[in-house]
Amino acid sequence: MLQLLNFSEKFFKRAALVFFIGLFAVGCFTFSDYGLFVDEAAQHNIGEVNYNFIKNGNTKELLACDDKYHGPAFEIFLYAAEKLVNVTEVRSVFLLRHALNFLVFFIGTYFFYLLGFKLFKSRGIGLLCSVLLVASPRIYSDSFYDSKDLIMLSLCIISTYTTFLFLERQTIWLALIHALCCGLTIDVRIMGLLIPIATIYLFVMQKNKRIIPLLFFVSYTLLFTIAFWPVLWINPVLHFIGAFKQMSHFPQPISMLYRGGYVSTMQLPWHYLPFWLLISTPLFYILLFFTGLFFAVKNTLQQFLNTLHIQFFLFMFATPIMAVIILNSTVYDSWHHVFFVYPYFLLIAVYGFTELIPTLKNKSIPKIIIYSTILSIAFTLTFMIVNHPFQNVYFNLLAGKNVRENFELDYAGMSYRQGLEYILANDKSPTIHIAATLGECQLNFSIIPAEDRKRLFWTDNPETANYYLSNFRWHPTDYKTGTSVFQVNVGNEKIMEVLKLR
Repeated sequence: MLQLLNFSEKFFKRAALVFFIGLFAVGCFTFSDYGLFVDEAAQHNIGEVNYNFIKNGNTKELLACDDKYHGPAFEIFLYAAEKLVNVTEVRSVFLLRHALNFLVFFIGTYFFYLLGFKLFKSRGIGLLCSVLLVASPRIYSDSFYDSKDLIMLSLCIISTYTTFLFLERQTIWLALIHALCCGLTIDVRIMGLLIPIATIYLFVMQKNKRIIPLLFFVSYTLLFTIAFWPVLWINPVLHFIGAFKQMSHFPQPISMLYRGGYVSTMQLPWHYLPFWLLISTPLFYILLFFTGLFFAVKNTLQQFLNTLHIQFFLFMFATPIMAVIILNSTVYDSWHHVFFVYPYFLLIAVYGFTELIPTLKNKSIPKIIIYSTILSIAFTLTFMIVNHPFQNVYFNLLAGKNVRENFELDYAGMSYRQGLEYILANDKSPTIHIAATLGECQLNFSIIPAEDRKRLFWTDNPETANYYLSNFRWHPTDYKTGTSVFQVNVGNEKIMEVLKLR
């Protein structure tokens, strides 16, 4: 396929090595650049409560926690790491979390390369899979601070790789490894259940079957799911059902800006998730996806048993989105709750790439497609570099003009960090009173160095504040009070502004 560019498998093996060394280096140098995500304090609390239960058996505290059903596996790991290295200062705690979050994404990206290589029999295609994943602005940005959705994405990749390893070799050891990966995935988001379900389906459909490894896989998946989710230790059946019910209808309604109007999280239109995916994914990737979707349907109808891996991708991509639509599940702010379907979106896109090129008789057209893919990736990476660290505010042309008036931009409030840093650098007053549209501004106090934090004071009353900061959440128009002294812009859109009041 990519051999049309006259590069050998050996070349792509070396290119992959360079890519992963570069990705790791960039992550190490930039993980400290990001502000704090809206859910980070709550996620940290989940880890602390579950860690205390494991250590001290504090059942009362765990059951009283509102987030006891939020998959805690990775949060326990993060909190344990914090204790292991004896990090206590709040800024250092969050920086450690960001570094470990990216490390898991890095590992997931490497497994995506292995998965692509295994399924498409090409190191070049495997590398393309990983490059497309990294050159996805919202995914890459969230990889540093989203300790639920991006960890789920990474674990889905790893579990998918172990799925195909297990099905190919069907050994007891691979059954245990795959069960471990599936258990961890379920214990981050309960929708991880789809992977063992899909594994059993593929096992039944393939010709060669060994029943003992399958029984080991099913048994140990149940065991590992309970092992890494402490609330299930108390009553596995009761609390698993409770977790599933909460996942279906999380009881916290808020209003969100969507297509120029406000909608409730409890009454989302069916097209909310699909539309967000369409406007926040690079357009060329979407074209490849629909190409892949066409070939997936066509080939599945013609050669059902030869397209089981494609059926796996379709199932893992479509089922979570359909479940949200059918169950009218609560989701917040864009489609980040189902980011874990994105690897399957890319695998379908890459499948379209690999199926389309051999069908083209004109030899120049495949090269045009390959170069267009490279050009699209280059444009996307340029956006990511120019707008660092705000890759999370990426929209394609389908979002239209005046995006701030139609959709939430920096809904998580991470750009407040830059606003606070500007104020501290330019105002030498010993005390500075800050007001903001959201409490996420106060959360970002924690990422500011300790000495500088001493000068910042939060107030709920703008009349007593020196500065007012806004990320335009629930206020998409400009403010008419105060003097604008600092702005954060992504493209033509202003995502955060500092207003000097007095």
